[in-house]
Amino acid sequence: MRVSLNYHEILEETLIEKLEWLKEEFEIIFAPKTGKFTIKDKKIANDIIDYVLEHTYVYNNIIMLNLLNETVEKIEKKYGNLL
Repeated sequence: MRVSLNYHEILEETLIEKLEWLKEEFEIIFAPKTGKFTIKDKKIANDIIDYVLEHTYVYNNIIMLNLLNETVEKIEKKYGNLL
């Protein structure tokens, strides 16, 4: 049986995938540095966050907006001295 997803469900799934990528990207790039971040690291981190925020439209969907905010807050908490 094929499950039919509506437009907003597809967008939400896409956003979840993008946010997982974002968290993984920070882990891959910055976790090994154990808090010893350079100015270049800080620029890269902020550029990544800015890009995702600027290019992720949540279509006035509060669930998607909350997912985006929660992910960015978790990254900021974990990498506070980077952002």
